[in-house]
Amino acid sequence: MSSTTSTIAESTPAVWTNVRVGILVGTNAARDAQGRVHINHANGRLIDAIAQRVGSAKLCLPLLDGIRPNMTHTLAIDPSDVVPLPPLASTINAQRHLLATRRVLRQFARSMDVLFVRLPFQLPRALLALKRPKLLHVAGDPIEAVRISSDYQGVWRWLAHGFARDGHRVMRRLVAEPETRTATNGADMWAKLGCRHGRVVVSSCLLESEMQPRQDFALHRPPRILFVGYLRPEKGVDTLLDAFDRVREKQPAELTIVGGSDRVTGAEAQIRERIEQSPFAQDITVRGMVDFGKELFDIYRDHDLYVLPSRSEGTPRSVVEARAFGCPVVATTVGGIPTSVRDGETGLLVPPDDPVALSDAMLRLLEDEPLRQRIAQTGVAEAPQFALDAFAGHLVAEMEQLVRPQAAAAR
Repeated sequence: MSSTTSTIAESTPAVWTNVRVGILVGTNAARDAQGRVHINHANGRLIDAIAQRVGSAKLCLPLLDGIRPNMTHTLAIDPSDVVPLPPLASTINAQRHLLATRRVLRQFARSMDVLFVRLPFQLPRALLALKRPKLLHVAGDPIEAVRISSDYQGVWRWLAHGFARDGHRVMRRLVAEPETRTATNGADMWAKLGCRHGRVVVSSCLLESEMQPRQDFALHRPPRILFVGYLRPEKGVDTLLDAFDRVREKQPAELTIVGGSDRVTGAEAQIRERIEQSPFAQDITVRGMVDFGKELFDIYRDHDLYVLPSRSEGTPRSVVEARAFGCPVVATTVGGIPTSVRDGETGLLVPPDDPVALSDAMLRLLEDEPLRQRIAQTGVAEAPQFALDAFAGHLVAEMEQLVRPQAAAAR
C-alpha cells in the first residue's frame, strides 16, 4: 500500500491562535498497528492541508476494522487527535449507529471552537444543533447519486431514495443554522440548498508543485483518449464507449480507461462486456485502478484528450488534473462541472447521455489543432488557481469569517 502525505508550507495566521478546530467527515478510515490513520487520498490530502493551515486541529470520522485498498493516504494529524465514530459503511447500514454517533458528535463539538463539516454525511440528522460556528463543505448531491447508482435494488433502492431525500432536507436545515457558512462544489448545489453565506468552490487534491504539464501538445498517432474514474453508472462510461465507436468509425484513435469498481456491483463487468462487443475492442485498454501519484500523472501527460461523460458530479478532481497536465477536456453539463469548465475556453461541454454530441466534441478537438492547443494551454495557465493549495485556502478563509468575531470578542 502506498502512503502519500501532502506538504503545504503555510504560516499560521494569528487569528488561529488558541482556536480549537474540529474537522468532521463521514469518509471511512482505519488505523494501522501503530495507530496511524489511513484514508483515501482525496480526503486525506484535504484534511492535512486544512490542519496545517490552522496550526492544529482534531479530527472526527468513522473507523473501520481494517485498512481497505483505497486507503492510500496516511494522515499527518497526530493519532491522539483523532476521535473515532462507529463504522458507517453505508447510509442504510449506518442507521443502527445513529444514537452512538450523535453522542460522539455532540461531545466532540462541545470541545471545539469552530467546525469544518464535510457533506454528504451518512447520518445527517446527527449533525443538527451542534451549537458551534461551522463551515459546511458540500461535495455532492445525494439525491442524484442514488438516482443513478446501481448499488441498491428492490426495497433497498426505495430506502436509499428515502434517505437521500431526507439528507437533502437536513442539509438545507444545516445551511440555515446560525453561525454557519457553506462552500459547495459547484454552483448547482449552492442553488439547490439555498445557500446565502459562503462561496462556490472547485475541489482538488493536486498540489501546485505537482503540476508539470506535457511540453509538446502535438497529437499522438493515433490520438490517445483518456477516462479516469470509478466504473459506476453515474460516470457514463457506457456513453463514452458508444461515442468512441463513432469516433473510431471516422478516424484511428485509442481509448484508455483508468479505474475500477469500489463497490460490489455488476457495473465493472457490464462495462468490460460492452468493450468486448465493440468492433474496435483492440483499440480500448482498461488499466484498472492506478494510485494517485507519478504513474497517474504520466498517464495524463501521455494522452491527447480527457473525456468525462458523467451523469452526476460535484466538481470532479480528474478534470482539474487533466488540465494541469496539458490534457484538454470534454465533459458533460451536470452538477458542478460547468463551474469548473468554461465551454470553448478550458474545455468543451456536452449534454449527458448523448454519445453523438460527445463524439462530435471529441472529433472537433482532435481535428481542430488551433482549438485543441488553445484549450490545453489555457488549462495549464489557469491550473494553479485550482490546486489543492488554493482550494484549502478558500475553505480556511471561510472558517476565518467565523473565527474572527470570536477572536475580537476575546481581545
